Order: sequence, then structure tokens, then C-alpha cells
Amino acid sequence: MLYRYLAAILLLPASLSVFPSWRKWTAALNNGAPFFFSQVVKQAPDLIRCRGWTSVFVYWPMKIGITLIRSGSLRLTAQKCLRIFRWSGRRDTSEQRAISTRPVPIAHVHNLLRNNSIKVVSFDIFDTLLTRPVLHPKDIFHLVAARVKERLNLDFIAMRWKAEERLGFHANIHEIYEDIQQRFRLDRQTAQTLMDEEIRCETILLGPRPEIKKLYDEAVSQGKRIIAVSDMYLPGNILKGILRKNGYEPDAIYVSCDYRQRKSTGSLYNIVISKESVQPSEILHIGDDYTSDFEAAVRARIVAVHYPSALGGLFFGENRIQRILDRSASSSPYWSLLLGYSLNSFFRREDENAHPLSDVRDLRHFAALTIAPLLTGYSLSLMRDKRIQDTYKQINFASRDGYLPREVYEITRHYLRGIPGVYCHAGRRAYYPFLYQSFQEYAESRRHCGDANYTLHDFLKAHFAGSTLLADLERNLTDEEKALPFFEQQEKALVVLGRMKKNIENFLDHKRARIQKYYGSVLSAAEQHHIVFDLGYSGSIGRALTAICGNPVDKLFFWEDPENRIADRECGSTTRLFGSDDKDAATSILLEELFSPCEGGVVDFDADGTPVLEDIAASDAMKADLDAVHQTCCEFAAGFCERFGDYAKYIAPENGEGIFAVIRYLLGEAPFCNLRIFKNIQFPDPIYYKQCPSLEKKVEHLLPHATPFSGTGFESPHNRIAYRPPLSVPPRVGVHLHLHNMTLASEIVRYLQDFPTFFDLYITITDAASAQTARHLFGRSFIPNADAVMILPVQNRGRDVAPWVLGMRPFQDKYELFCHIHAKESRYVSFGNGWRTYLFDNLIHCDAVRDILDLFQAYPQLGCLFPPPYEKLRSFMVSRDISPAGLKGEMNLASALLRRMGLHTEICRSEIFFPMGNMLWYRPQALRQLFTCNLSLEEFAPEPLGVEGSLAHAIERLPAVMATKNGYRTGTFVRAF
Repeated sequence: MLYRYLAAILLLPASLSVFPSWRKWTAALNNGAPFFFSQVVKQAPDLIRCRGWTSVFVYWPMKIGITLIRSGSLRLTAQKCLRIFRWSGRRDTSEQRAISTRPVPIAHVHNLLRNNSIKVVSFDIFDTLLTRPVLHPKDIFHLVAARVKERLNLDFIAMRWKAEERLGFHANIHEIYEDIQQRFRLDRQTAQTLMDEEIRCETILLGPRPEIKKLYDEAVSQGKRIIAVSDMYLPGNILKGILRKNGYEPDAIYVSCDYRQRKSTGSLYNIVISKESVQPSEILHIGDDYTSDFEAAVRARIVAVHYPSALGGLFFGENRIQRILDRSASSSPYWSLLLGYSLNSFFRREDENAHPLSDVRDLRHFAALTIAPLLTGYSLSLMRDKRIQDTYKQINFASRDGYLPREVYEITRHYLRGIPGVYCHAGRRAYYPFLYQSFQEYAESRRHCGDANYTLHDFLKAHFAGSTLLADLERNLTDEEKALPFFEQQEKALVVLGRMKKNIENFLDHKRARIQKYYGSVLSAAEQHHIVFDLGYSGSIGRALTAICGNPVDKLFFWEDPENRIADRECGSTTRLFGSDDKDAATSILLEELFSPCEGGVVDFDADGTPVLEDIAASDAMKADLDAVHQTCCEFAAGFCERFGDYAKYIAPENGEGIFAVIRYLLGEAPFCNLRIFKNIQFPDPIYYKQCPSLEKKVEHLLPHATPFSGTGFESPHNRIAYRPPLSVPPRVGVHLHLHNMTLASEIVRYLQDFPTFFDLYITITDAASAQTARHLFGRSFIPNADAVMILPVQNRGRDVAPWVLGMRPFQDKYELFCHIHAKESRYVSFGNGWRTYLFDNLIHCDAVRDILDLFQAYPQLGCLFPPPYEKLRSFMVSRDISPAGLKGEMNLASALLRRMGLHTEICRSEIFFPMGNMLWYRPQALRQLFTCNLSLEEFAPEPLGVEGSLAHAIERLPAVMATKNGYRTGTFVRAF
């Protein structure tokens, strides 16, 4: 009796997952201990996973308790525990579920919606029906906090951030604010105001997810009953209004805080099934959370589709860019809002073959991910800056790089009140006469950083083109003097210029008058302070404009050099920075040109003070690319202000470093040669360059490269060309899937959806009640090339081997090739998910199947094919000296089986070669005796089976041996990546 008491104690933690509420727990216990613990033994293994703290306090006690009950022996249980812990080793907590977050093709979900046996369509709400324009949901609290601080002078973040953790998952928003009222001693009206503000913010920011809205509309057109199911603290009556605002009118709403039950535990689904009065298999649930919306739903035998959130789909296989964006968001919650809006609005991934987020295909993509949120955030920060708005009459955006910032600023000003932005022409060639005493001094200041072939003649043309002075200078220069390399032989060039000093200075005197006329119309002398935007650096624009207008000119810079700080001290001006102290040369050149209009720089002013621009002869491609950048940024600013409404005014990032980091990653680290998109942008730089290098060329040498190959075409995936000819004569193919754990269905479906040839699918399941659910999940709606799908309920005995050998016995003769796979979990080792993915990738991935079918066609005597051992499994076995032959006489059992089959029984060491994990492709003829010998189900040991010593483990070691003895060859296969 002792083992029973010990088992009961060990199973108590698991019972809390089986009976999640106190009422259910006590009700079950009142039915008697046998009933209570029989339900725990039956249900707990499907509810509890070996992860985190639950592995120590819940999972392993549960496993030991179940083993005690089934074995009835403390000694046998202790032996098994030692064996399990020896096998499991130290669990690698970094191993994550190796499932694909790539969304299923939306067309397949539409097909399933049209199935007449689906009566009810259920949608998750947040990140499925509705999206928030943020990277992290809680970041909207910062908007509420800014408004609360302004109106009530309270610290909303301190009060609200951890409220749900304090109260538990079932609390609703009313209970949350009752707790806040008591904890922070607020009056009832203040607490109500805070709650109303949070609800208002959610209502404004939440918007429909377009591809899911189409699914909803399809369900409506099909006459389905539509419900919404959510684990959320906002009650159904509030969510109903938010959903209606966004075009959704569900027939019922089930929310965890209303029913005190959650999707994540499955208990809310039980309520849904009961209240909807339909069979679970007649409900289709669609949601973004794999655990809550798929695993828990499938355990309740509901037909479920895991459709990742917009961000989850975008970040598929993109861990690095996700970390970069998360880091940007952590630097300021405002970047979370701006980047979240970008990803949710400009990068909707309805196309399952969409390219990776960090693979920048064009300038619209680049602008939406970087420049658009940067400029919108910057413009809003200028609007939020009270000193700027109160001190100046206008912001002067200096050409050329002030063009796009001014356009975006004016769009935000349309939604939020602020001083106007004015685009004014500026540039070193326009105002250098006010920076230097003479042209000679100016020429000497030009450092040796330009084109080696750049001549004195090029320098003169850059400054005096179109003037009569240039013609006079050309007449007075010899051909040798014109050809002097300006930077290489600057001293000689300066001597030549000194000879023509009088003519040049006379020209500059007149130019100064023209300059003053223009800036006199732009910068009013009546103003005590002016402010000008420029990307920045040395502060020369401030010095020049201060000299021109006579008053200090303050600056809005992204970056500054030390010279600018000196200029501020000498001129009495100030500089507001939006970047770090250190100039990011690559990013600054990039922004300088992308912010510019498609026109030349100002070189002079005419007698009326009208700017004279150089002719740049821009290509149509350059015009189109710049238009794409500018249009994207303007659309972004307008859309962002529309979406955020009066909350937009609270968004004020202090600096742009969060976005600059994204730019540096995309251009310097992402392996896609993203700089190529700037090839068409060719602004001349006649002060330094004779030729006109592209923006790509200007930037490439400024980026750090990890290796000599970084950034070259050798590393670009775009240069890898692969061709797969169509299958010549597709064979008759059968596939057997043993699906003990229905929650892995979605992972397997994602592989089978792309199966490259027609096939018949046989699915054995151990839960007969889930048969109809399995038919929906694996039907033609999801798997187009599945000719026939047969669901076969079987006993949970013999793991996947008995269902394969016994269950597939009647079907082997119908096919030329057969594939056996199963929903492998391997909970006893830390790398089980990775092992399963490895096997699937090399057996049922589309490319793998093509190669495998080609191999069987090329080698008629190939009888059996499977992947080599998973590397982590191999290392695990080597480190523990575990023989592939087994530990409990598996090879003796295998020899006995060969004898029953009429085959030679000797198995030598060189013949120990089998599919570790028991998944393989084979010709049925090569393994015919396995299906014709009279094996019976009773010969397979009942569960729990363990990891060694059973008939199933012996059969796992036979396929290659049998194929060889039948005259076929065997081999391993790994697909080429």
C-alpha cells in the first residue's frame, strides 16, 4: 500500500492542471480517490510538458507517480527512474519547440471554412482579429502614462505595469483598477478615469488584421456561426464595442475574465463546446498563439489552425533582426510604437513565399522599416519640444537634406498644432563667402578626401559654372594648369588661384549681396532667434547664417563634430542633437541623399535672390527610387497620425539611435547585399569628385565588414541558383503518420502541404474521439496533393511501430514507395524537438521528397532510405558509451524476429545500421516479411514503454538488415540546404 500513498502525493501537483479550479478539484475528490487519480493518470500526460520549473515540481513527480501505479513496485520504479535520468542527462533549456511559425497558406484556411461540416468558426481576438501597432503590447501603457501625467500628474506605469501579475490571470479590468485604487489610495473617480483612459487607448489603437478580416467575411458569407475567444482582462461587453468598431459582429464572445477559465488550460474551450451545443470537430478555431490557440484547442478535439501574428510571420527565421528591433524598442517605448506600426502596416505577410524582412528588395521596403519611422518620430519630437515651439516662429529646413524632413514635419503639423516648417536653400557653395575671408582660404580648407583625378579646372567649374567669371578664368589658365590634380598638388593649385584673386574676390563681393537678398527674405531680421535643420557635423551652416542675418542661428542636427561645439560658443547659438556624439558616416551620407529632392544643389543666387541650382541630369530610375522613399515616408507619417489620433502628440523619442542600429544591421551585417538598392541614386559631388559615384559606392567603404567576403556577391543568397526538374514518372506513394500527440499536427501539416507529388495518407491515432478533428486538419483543404486520407484509431500500444507494422499491413501492396513518420516527442532528452525537425526536414520536406523519389528511380535496387543519426543524439550516445545495438537485448529480439520471417538470423556489427527515430522511406517489397509475418498486438508491451528492450525497439533495428537480406541496398540521405 505504501507505493499507492507515495504515488498519490507525487500526483497532487499534476492534479491542479487536470482540475484547474478549486471547485472542480474538490468535486472530483468527493467522487473518491480511485476516480480522482484515474483522471489524473489519464489526462495529465497530455496537459503537462517538461519545461521550466514544472519539470521539477510537476512533470517528473507525475511521471514517477504514474509509473508507481502501473508497476506496483517501488524497486522497479526506482530502477526506471535511474535509467531515465541517465538517458535524459542535463536538459538544455535553450532548446525551443522546433515548429515552423510560417503561416499556413491563407487560401487553405479559406478552403476549410467552406467545409459544410464546420458549423462554428472561432477567432482569437488579439493579434488575430485585431492588431496593436506595437512591438510589445504593454508599450501602449506609455501613451496612457503620458496622458495621465499631463492631466493628473500620476505615475501610471508604476501603478499599472504589474497589476495582472499581482491579481492573476482571471482578473478583469474592473478588478485591476479596484486593486490600484486601494493600493495607491486613489479616489474612485480617479481610478475610473485611469481605467477609461486605458480602454480609450486600446479602442483607438486596435485595428483589423486585413487577411483575417477576409477570413471573417468568408465565414459570414458561408453562413457560419462566428464566435470570438480570448484570454484577456477586458470583458466581453467592452470587446464587443471594439470589435464592432473594426467591422466584426461575432455571435458570441468568450473571454477568460468573464468565465474565470482560460484558453491556455483548455478549460475555456470546454465552456465554448458546451454553450455552442456542437461537436468539437464542428468548431474551427483560428489564432496566433501556438499553445493557447492550437495545442489547447486540439486537446479539446477542436479543429484548430495556428496562424502566427503579423510579427510572428515576419520574424520567421529572422532571429537577428528581431533582436535588433527589440533592442531599438527597449531603448525607447516610442520606437516600439513606430516600428510596430511599420511592421503591422507596411509588411503584411499574406504571401507565404514573401522574402525575409532583412532582405531589402527595394527602397520602399528600406524606407518603411527605417527612414519613415525615423522621420515621423523626429517630427513628433519637434512638435513635443515646448522650447522650440515657443521660441521660434518657424523651423527652417536647409536644402537639400532638409527637404524630406520638412515634408514629414508638415504632415504631422497637419494633425498636431505647431510652428510651420519652411524649406530654404543652403549649401557650402551657396554661403561659403560668409565663412572665409577669401576664395584662396576656402580652397585651402578643402581636405584631401576626393577623387585623385580631380583637377583645378573641375574645382573652378564646381563653383563658378554658368558665370562669366568661369570663362575669364579658363582663358587665363594654361592646359597644364587646368589639368593640375587639385588634391594631389594643392599647393601648386593655390598658387595659380592666387594669380586670379582679384577677379574672384570681385565676383564674391557681388555674390554676397545676392546671398543676403535671398536669406533676408527667408530669415526675418525682426526675429531674435532663428533655428535651422541640417543633418549636421561642423556647424558651418550656423556660422554662415549668423554672419548673414546678424543674429544667432540655432541648429537641429542629427550629429555634430567638435567644431560645432566651438561654433556654438563663438556664435552664441545652441544645437539640439538627435544622434550620438559620434557621427555615423555611412548613415549620414545615406540620409543626406535620401532626404534630398531629385535636384541639384544651390550654387548661387540670381540678381532677384532666386536660387540657382546645378543640373544633375537624374535618370528615370533615380527619380523613381527617390519618389518611392519620399512617398513611403509621407504615407507613413499620415497613416501613423491617423491611427494614433490625439495620442500621437505624446510620442517623443529623444534620439534616433534605435533606428540607426537597424540601418547599420541591414547594410553592414544582413547577408543580402542590401546596399545594391542604392545603385540608382547618383547625386554629383563636384567639390570632391570628377565622376558621379552611386550612393552604394559612396557608402560601401564606410561600413565595417566582418570578413573579406562580407557584403560581396559571394555571400548573397540571391546569387544561388537552383533548378529542380519536374518528377518524370511519379511513383505510387503511401505515407503513414502515427499521431499520438494531436498537438503536433500543425507542424506536420506544414510539411505535407508542400508535398511535391500525389500520395495517399494513412493516419493512426490513439484517441478515437479525435478522428473527425484529424480528418479536418489533414484533409484536402490543407494538403492539396493528398489523394486519399484515412484516419485509423488504434490502441496506444507499441509506440509508432505496432500501428505501422500491423495497421499498414493491408495497404503495402498498393504502393511502389512508402514513407513512415510519427509525431516524435522524445521527452527524455533535451533535444527532442530538434531531432524531430531534423528527421522531418530530411524525409518530408518538399526538396527532400523530390531528391528521395529521384534516388529510388535512379537506383531500382534501393530498398530503404533514412537520415543518418541526428548529431546531438550521436554525441549523447558517444558521451555515455551507449551502443546502437541497444542495452536490453534488442539485437537478440531482432534475430528471433528474422527467424520467424524465414530470414538468416545472424546480425554482425557491420550490419548495425537503422533509422534512429524509426522514420524512413522504403520499397514495400524490400520489407515484405515485416508485414506478412504473424505479429500480433498482444506481443507489443503496453505503455509506459520506456526507451529500450521492447519488441518495438527490436523492429526499429530491422529495416536495413531485412532489405539487405532481400537483395536490396540501403543508405542514408540528407537534403542539400
